[in-house]
Amino acid sequence: MKITATISLLCSLLLSANASADSRTPEQIIEQTSSEVLTIVNQQADRIRNEAGYVNTVVDELILPIIDLQSMGKLILGKHWKSATSGQQQRFIDEFKSMLVRTYAKSIADYGHAKVTIMRDVKQKSKKFHMVHTELDLGSGAPLKVTYVFRQKDSAWRVFDLAVDGLSLVKNFRSSFDQEISETSLQALIERIANTNSEAATSST
Repeated sequence: MKITATISLLCSLLLSANASADSRTPEQIIEQTSSEVLTIVNQQADRIRNEAGYVNTVVDELILPIIDLQSMGKLILGKHWKSATSGQQQRFIDEFKSMLVRTYAKSIADYGHAKVTIMRDVKQKSKKFHMVHTELDLGSGAPLKVTYVFRQKDSAWRVFDLAVDGLSLVKNFRSSFDQEISETSLQALIERIANTNSEAATSST
């Protein structure tokens, strides 16, 4: 539930991000878009739930300039990235992106009531990365502590990981996929994700 809710909000935070060159700081990216996005989620809730094509189009057009999928995919595959062919690397990234959209995008419609609070004055431990620490209040229970991890790429800040109450999205998938690859193969993992994505797309039409 924590990961689902947070990735859903991550997607929603990025849905309204500017697709052009972005000179904002990581804090500004989160802060300036959060109120707009939550409004969009409320206004488009039914469409988000019922139109898979709409969700996919919005994500393809607006999420990719903000998320560093290349770095995310490389970190998730870990040691398997180096032994993968360039074709396998790109296909993994494409199918992984589709999996995230398929699994989480529609559920953002359930979180229009959420509140995001940026924790100020948090010292950065690294100049290479920039972490934005936030609290995510879903309206029930204690707020979740969510950290968005940014790095600069092509002169813009991009998200390549996030942690929910200390649990890293990248590490979570890396552990799961590493076990699956060890039991089968990287190609088998890619085909499994691709088949699941294809089946989901067919059932939604």
